[in-house]
Amino acid sequence: MKHKFLILFVIFSAKMYSQYAPAVGEVGTTAIHKDSTIIKTWASSYVNYIVGSDVDTTWQHPEKALGKAEGLSGEIVCLGNGGEITLVFEKAIINGEGADFATFENAFTNTFLELSWVEASKDGIHFFRFPNYSLTSEPVSAFGDVDPEHITGYCSKYRQGFGTPFDLQEIGLDTAKYIKIIDIIGDSSAFDTDGNVIYDPYPTTGSGGVDIDAIAVINNEEINSINNLNNLKIDVYPTLVNQFINLDVDKNLLNSNLIVKIFSVEGCEISEFNINNLHEVIDLSYLKTGIYILNLESLNVKFVKN
Repeated sequence: MKHKFLILFVIFSAKMYSQYAPAVGEVGTTAIHKDSTIIKTWASSYVNYIVGSDVDTTWQHPEKALGKAEGLSGEIVCLGNGGEITLVFEKAIINGEGADFATFENAFTNTFLELSWVEASKDGIHFFRFPNYSLTSEPVSAFGDVDPEHITGYCSKYRQGFGTPFDLQEIGLDTAKYIKIIDIIGDSSAFDTDGNVIYDPYPTTGSGGVDIDAIAVINNEEINSINNLNNLKIDVYPTLVNQFINLDVDKNLLNSNLIVKIFSVEGCEISEFNINNLHEVIDLSYLKTGIYILNLESLNVKFVKN
């Protein structure tokens, strides 16, 4: 019995003190810059903007959550404490490789993080909430700090200009046209997926609650369709790479100067290659394990390096 208790204690302790991805600029961050090349489009409309408490009319402009993220403190819609909004996409987000969309808030530092739940839906009626976890153990004052390494699964994990990635695989959806953001009141009345209390800056007034800048789409029906790839007369395989990735290029495209570029998932260029043959084999053994983007002409292919 003593050994069983010790094992349970070790597991519990490890979970309580485990850490999630760190802030922007730190090794291991999952933040996506608003200008990243992996972003293909943005939310096109909204429904059900329900204003929560403690938010001035100055910040009640839901149209500011549409289109590209501005990365500016004022170019947002404020939900208010407990408020919500649902953003709609012209073409459905699909469950592709890695992150499928990213949410952008307007936190002005790495740690002033006002949290909100994220839910997705195919039909705008049935919504599914992304798993979310908070290890913040004490109340946070109105202008207090939340360590990004202690939270995951919330809209606003990163500072303004940087998005938080979400993968539809986590909630078992293959597509989604609606993303709902729901502000969390961090006064100990809300709980995460594991039943832990969620704390965030409280109380906030004037622009209380989470502030939404935009939602970016990484994978959607048009970008990832097989027909779209065929129309470009370029074939890239496999997308799960051990060492080599293959490119088959239509002969008519070789008349132009074709350059393949490899980007990190954050949008930073890593390397580039000239394409001179109908079939090219590119050695990617130098890449670390992770998710990358291969860019050729107007084609962007996400792949995983083992």
